[in-house]
Amino acid sequence: MTVSSAYQKSPMSWTERPIPGLTITTAFAVWLGITTVLVPALIQNSYYRTESGKSPLLPPITILGWSIMFFNNLNVLIAFCEIALGNHIAFIQNHYQKLLKEYRDAKTGKPKKAEYLAGFAYLNMPLSLRDLYDGGQKWSQMWSTYSLWDPSYSNPESFGFFIDVGNGWSTIVPCWTWNFAILFPHYFARSNTDGTAVVLLGFIGACSYWQVLYGTIIYFLSFLWNKRYQYKPLVEVLGFVGFANGIWFFFPIACLWASYKLLLDRDPVSLFWY
Repeated sequence: MTVSSAYQKSPMSWTERPIPGLTITTAFAVWLGITTVLVPALIQNSYYRTESGKSPLLPPITILGWSIMFFNNLNVLIAFCEIALGNHIAFIQNHYQKLLKEYRDAKTGKPKKAEYLAGFAYLNMPLSLRDLYDGGQKWSQMWSTYSLWDPSYSNPESFGFFIDVGNGWSTIVPCWTWNFAILFPHYFARSNTDGTAVVLLGFIGACSYWQVLYGTIIYFLSFLWNKRYQYKPLVEVLGFVGFANGIWFFFPIACLWASYKLLLDRDPVSLFWY
């Protein structure tokens, strides 16, 4: 005979129900599509529309401009995850320990189960509407999962923890500022008497993107110095560590070159637009 509980389970709120098809991966894709394609298209249609009503679908942004805007939008989303890293470090530590029990041999420390499965499980984790705005634990699982390749992300005393939390809080505004400059470069163009805006834009870019690049370089050196790659398949290291972090190496180099050109030529229109 079964005995039912005297306490009724509270029904799941509609904001907590998983949205069909929405996962971590598709959320990234939707975010990048909205911020990198839809927003510029709306700006082109509403702000740059010609008197004849005919205008290109997208602003005539250069490949460099599109690349920087794509990176900025990706970095902003990761920055929110980095803020979650600092806010939910206790949860990350606990979840990492659970992953260790599932994927590692307690005696040898070697994987007993392919760890890339944990990465794919995270990327395909379903999301609800609430998960999109609460800055909560589902997004922070990025770091407990990544800790299988680098446990420093579950250690609040490590360099990796502090550089990423710091980047999270400090790079959002510079990214948005540069995106605005790419979409509206004439606001930063040097006038006959004043070039303060474009100089300030170049200075902000030089400082912010160098911070990101330097942090990535030091992180790679730390990963190699501490031999985090041991007992890891080369493909996993190249994919989850090399490629993922390499984005924050190559794109900031392009951004630094753009900062240099802004400070040298002080012509954002020709740099960002055809």
